[in-house]
Amino acid sequence: MTSQALADWSAKRALRIDLAWQMHSGQVASTTAGWQVDQALAVVLQRIATEFQGFCRALHDEASEFFAMTVANGNPQLESTLRQMLTKGRDVDKGNAHNEAIARDFARFGFIFWPAMTAADSRAGGWANEIRKLTEMRNGVAHDDTAKMGKLAGEGYLLNDPTLKSWQTTLDDVATVMDDVVGLSLGTLLGVSRPW
Repeated sequence: MTSQALADWSAKRALRIDLAWQMHSGQVASTTAGWQVDQALAVVLQRIATEFQGFCRALHDEASEFFAMTVANGNPQLESTLRQMLTKGRDVDKGNAHNEAIARDFARFGFIFWPAMTAADSRAGGWANEIRKLTEMRNGVAHDDTAKMGKLAGEGYLLNDPTLKSWQTTLDDVATVMDDVVGLSLGTLLGVSRPW
């Protein structure tokens, strides 16, 4: 069993990312102008970043709901208060879903995010950096920051199909492991069966 957030990531959110890729493919097929291809890739990059941020927010919402309902034990006022405390001022509500923002938001559930992710899957050790680079590129494109884009290119991160497809695959893995880690951590923290 998985969270609704992961089910949506694998279905609805994946479809929206696929649609952006289809638009990119259509643009590539119809032009040889590099700037048009770059614009199409920028749309794909933005969609990937947007959907991942939405996934993080949705998973945090589900975790907050489960935490509040479990701890409140039928007290609606306490449940509402707990839910508000867990979600108020979240980083993913006011900025990008970069590696540090995700870690801070999920720390509200009593575990240290990246070490827990790495304990669950050794590949997670490199995921934080990939999410950071994706966010840097998204911001570089969104703010037309050619210096930032040049720095990323110098580090081997280009706005191209292989980079974006690699990030999409990484985020699929991140989402799957996050879902498991958050569910397990909630169950352990609250002394109950995991929610998903």
